[in-house]
Amino acid sequence: MSRTQNTSREHDRGTEPSDADPTAALRGATGFIAPGHLTPETLQGLGEWLHATPSRPFVLRDFVEPGQAAAMGAAMRALPVWTRCVTAFRNESETEDIPARDWAEHPRRAAHHNVARDLRSALEEGAMSAEHQIALRRFLSRAALGDVLRNWITAGTGIRLTSKEASLELASYDAGDQIRPHQDLVPRRVFAVNFYLDEEYRPGTGGRLVYRNEEDDEFAVEPLFNTFSVIQIRPDAWHHVEAYEGTGTGRFTVSVGLHGSE
Repeated sequence: MSRTQNTSREHDRGTEPSDADPTAALRGATGFIAPGHLTPETLQGLGEWLHATPSRPFVLRDFVEPGQAAAMGAAMRALPVWTRCVTAFRNESETEDIPARDWAEHPRRAAHHNVARDLRSALEEGAMSAEHQIALRRFLSRAALGDVLRNWITAGTGIRLTSKEASLELASYDAGDQIRPHQDLVPRRVFAVNFYLDEEYRPGTGGRLVYRNEEDDEFAVEPLFNTFSVIQIRPDAWHHVEAYEGTGTGRFTVSVGLHGSE
């Protein structure tokens, strides 16, 4: 796939400076983000990361409050709606399902892993334990469906994020699963966020997020339990997920695509 060279730091996909109160954002994230990351210094670091050249991932370990991270990790293992997802690129921002047998030789192969495609049915009475359903609702309401994460990121970056277009994916990986290099050039998407929630993940078993920036530097993010990563969506940067080499199903991940306001 071709790459567009562009080292500009301007964000032109529907973003604008925000007057969000950092103090309010920190208060609003209490109970979800771990206290060690609810500091003005963390928000300052987020802002410095945004404007640093060349770009790279922003990574925080032990990001979510420990009890919530553990509860969500257990809920993801218990999900009854995992579906094999085997796709090829249709264009820069869209994929389509293909037969699993065709993936290895497909010239536009994209992703080969598991996704939770019907979360609503997982939340129906009796689909899974009430404890897991509560953990799932609580985590997703703060990470993607509500304003907690968006307000925290806005307070650090000064970029307003809309609640109308956020994308959400819950994924897990079997041995050999991976995602090929891509850019996520969806209109107005500015950040891709990942929460890694596999307590059994061990370094050296693959599944790392690899980000290649505008200078062709590569940075790998180890998906250790309760790690949080953010990357910028740029026309001159790519990212992929290395083949997972763990035993059984692992690398449980909540991915959120965040969009700038119009």
